[in-house]
Amino acid sequence: MRKVLICALFILTTFAFSQETLSVFRKYQNEVDESNPAGSLIVSDWIKELPPPQDSVKKFRFEKDTVYVMKKGKKVYDKKGKPKFKVKKKKVYYWEKVESSEPPKYLPIQCKFGDDLWVKRADLARFKQASQDLSGVYASNSGTVTLKKSPTNPRLFTIVIQNGPFGNRAEFEASNVEARESNGNIRMTYSEEDCTVDVAVVNRKVKVAQRGCTAYNVGSYALEGDYNTFKGNPRVTENFSSPEQAFTYKYFKWCDSGFDSCKEEKDENGKVTITWSKGGNGFIERKAGDEVHTYRPFEHVIPHKRDFFKGEKPLAIKTKRTDISGEWWIWYFYPKAERFKMVRAGMREDIAQMEIYE
Repeated sequence: MRKVLICALFILTTFAFSQETLSVFRKYQNEVDESNPAGSLIVSDWIKELPPPQDSVKKFRFEKDTVYVMKKGKKVYDKKGKPKFKVKKKKVYYWEKVESSEPPKYLPIQCKFGDDLWVKRADLARFKQASQDLSGVYASNSGTVTLKKSPTNPRLFTIVIQNGPFGNRAEFEASNVEARESNGNIRMTYSEEDCTVDVAVVNRKVKVAQRGCTAYNVGSYALEGDYNTFKGNPRVTENFSSPEQAFTYKYFKWCDSGFDSCKEEKDENGKVTITWSKGGNGFIERKAGDEVHTYRPFEHVIPHKRDFFKGEKPLAIKTKRTDISGEWWIWYFYPKAERFKMVRAGMREDIAQMEIYE
């Protein structure tokens, strides 16, 4: 028996934003005073590094000095009545600047807090690395753009755009988008049929432009806009919570390599029941007879236009099959159409394995 309950999937997402900061100190009585910082910089602030301090080493050298010849405290004269001279070596001490034998703990900088300021060398290194990374969340009044750098290629990014309140949100995601430099700024462009999204990053501010892409717009909310507040890198905790929904199918389509390979199948164990959010906790269950496959939810996925079905935007979750190692699948749920699509994660859709229940 088919149970039909049309409702939305509620995804409770908690963001804990962390942004690299740099504490700045002044000197007091020629010592860096950490007890009273001059302020704290974030990656969007300007900073100018100054030459590192050098050690002073006391050295000496011998210099030649011409002096009178003296005898019993009086000058000695030659036969012509002229004073005699002699050359004498003199030891002269001086201080010489040299590179420190050990890396200095503090380095001098200039920034918005002043000129004669100091920072910890180790903190500055981390701060510089963070300031060169574009990854993070950029916010506007109504939405966010999240840039995620590829762990294997620093020039490739995943772009996630979400604009509007949950349930009425324009959202878009694209992976492996190349970042390129243009006039000192960073630009990323993604194109698909009837849609081009252009992302420009300037001084930790993001501007999104779109051409077409109307399928991703929802109500008055679109992808384009200015996202000028950098919020750092979020630590995201997703809690998948929605009522359990179960649908039973006599037949399903098995596609070994993309849509062109789809064939209608009948499970040898009988009818297949797909339960969305088993027990209300986000797990997905496929059951045929006594055979049960369970899929653990991992993260919310933003579907592409190609994943829409008769205009319906699906709910999508990346999952891991619990009884087999390395089995990652993306489940798409179409509540109005009472339809499911399960696609193997990490494969192009034109060659991906998938199952379709409708």
